[in-house]
Amino acid sequence: MSNDPRPASASKSADPAEKEKLEGKVLTDAEKAKEILAPPDLSHEEEESKVRPISAAMTIRLLKWLKPYRRLYLFGMAAGILGIACGLVSPYMARKLVDVSTAKADVNTILFWAALWACSSACDIILDAVQIWSSSKCGEQVIRDMRMAVFDHLQKLSMSFYDKTKLGRIITRGTSDMEALRGPVVSGINTIAFNFLMMFGAGVMIFITDWRLFCAIAGLAPILALANQWYRRTIGHYHQLTHQGYSRVASNLAENVTGVRVVSAFNRQDANLERFNELQEVNTTNNVRTANLNGLYTPFLEGIKFIGQLIILGYGGILAMSAERSLTSGQIVAVFFYWDRFMGPTINMGNFYNTLMSAMASCERLFSLLDTKPDVEDRPNAKPLGKVQGHVVFEGVTFGYDPKRPVLHDINLDIPAGKTYALVGATGSGKSSTVALLARFYELQEKGSIRVDGIDIRDATVHSLHKQMGLVLQHNYLFSGTIMQNIRYPVPHVTDEQVFEAAKALDVHDMFMALPEGYNTKVGERGSSVSMGLRQLICFTRIFVANPSIFLLDEATSSIDTVTEMKVQTALEKLVKGRTTVIVAHRLSTIVKADCIIVLEHGRIVEKGTHTELLEKRGLYALMYEKFISHTASPLIDEGPVLH
Repeated sequence: MSNDPRPASASKSADPAEKEKLEGKVLTDAEKAKEILAPPDLSHEEEESKVRPISAAMTIRLLKWLKPYRRLYLFGMAAGILGIACGLVSPYMARKLVDVSTAKADVNTILFWAALWACSSACDIILDAVQIWSSSKCGEQVIRDMRMAVFDHLQKLSMSFYDKTKLGRIITRGTSDMEALRGPVVSGINTIAFNFLMMFGAGVMIFITDWRLFCAIAGLAPILALANQWYRRTIGHYHQLTHQGYSRVASNLAENVTGVRVVSAFNRQDANLERFNELQEVNTTNNVRTANLNGLYTPFLEGIKFIGQLIILGYGGILAMSAERSLTSGQIVAVFFYWDRFMGPTINMGNFYNTLMSAMASCERLFSLLDTKPDVEDRPNAKPLGKVQGHVVFEGVTFGYDPKRPVLHDINLDIPAGKTYALVGATGSGKSSTVALLARFYELQEKGSIRVDGIDIRDATVHSLHKQMGLVLQHNYLFSGTIMQNIRYPVPHVTDEQVFEAAKALDVHDMFMALPEGYNTKVGERGSSVSMGLRQLICFTRIFVANPSIFLLDEATSSIDTVTEMKVQTALEKLVKGRTTVIVAHRLSTIVKADCIIVLEHGRIVEKGTHTELLEKRGLYALMYEKFISHTASPLIDEGPVLH
């Protein structure tokens, strides 16, 4: 099996086969098993899981996403500020009500101040509801926009990004990282601004009401400041440990589920369970520590709040009962309420700090993803590629996934329009890399060019180039849905009759119709409900319906049994006629009729010619052919030992 990078592959960095490509060596089965069973490298996950302090730069950038909804957001901000004003006025109304009541004023005066208190409190509640509604609506729209932007950006990134980035990390960007931002985006900015505004306003009102009570409870400020600083530093460390522990558990679980067949084959269930339990114990311990710290800090703040209330009532009572009676009962009540207004945001901020730190880390990761530039982009002067004849020319192409380590060397290849060319060679010889460059899944480096009908593919838009090409891989992807939906995937507008005609041309129509629900048969997730051979035939039909000018068949029949392969040979001969076709294949039966066979070795073209011509040369291809016909039980021809 060729281990050249597949254009549709993702997260291959964890695959031992990828290491073969990068290191230029072939691992034995035992070494591959050791790679799979080894404890996962969590250095990257741990780096990702780190919490981040609140960043002004990240906050400002996040605020830019609110720009389309600034009117609604500013409306909510205005409602919130008015609500804070009402919240600060309300204790004053309570003060007047208590004072007129203790002064034995007339009933109308008491009812007047009671009504004002009720109105100010009602306005506070209504404005708070308006602020929450507007903030939530803006926040949810921002989350929607960011999620759409991430999805759109992921579809534009080059295949090199997916080669280097693990699948789990990519999915995390649009799921858990986005959810971590939900709270801060929906209410976080308002929570910070309004809490500080309320705390400042309450402090000022306490000072205005009575400076002596202000000074009395101000002695608690240093305690609050020191406790907050200790909490923020400690909870940040614990929160980081918690995320790291979770990353280890999630990574271990994912690897065991993905490699369940290897686990079963080597009877690793008990050993893996023991390791998982160890990781889970550490994760539980970290979570308990974090919960214990939160369980101490929040009651501590409640205790500070209670001490402040005692000071207000005790010291305020002494001042009210003194000979001068310099403090009224209403003032004591007002300061009591203002202290509650001050401590409420303090407690909220303590609880909200964890969320903010996680959000900053998620925000950093999301913006880092959005800042990632695709290696393959349309040039400023790129033009759409019209209908092409399919004349393909490789001229002096040298390419490497790592530019310092080329996998293709000075490839010169002229494929006339409508001809079928086959690429053969050992693992890592560059067959699939050649196909990937033609499809422009990777960008050519400084040396060389690839032209289609005389046009450098870098001068054409990527979208228009891909419309001219059809690609069938060894392991094709089927989307959840029916056979008909998967066949229609590249061209949703085609009719049922057109699909039937394509299937008949491929001689698979009767096979599809024989299924329990015919073309409406569900294929399952990733095509798991159908056989490998049927999955490949669906992909063949899909590409034939698309009717491209250039076919790229990358080991497209290596997973199909011989009987099934015979069914597609006649259809392939008909469908490649008049279309440029490049075939990467293991089986000689799929390439013996090619107009030209290109033999690659270590990224270089070493032989070219028809099947008959290459046999007469008695070179590398002839050796491969002899190996093929002498091992009929194993039709693979590009194993390393064949060439030595």
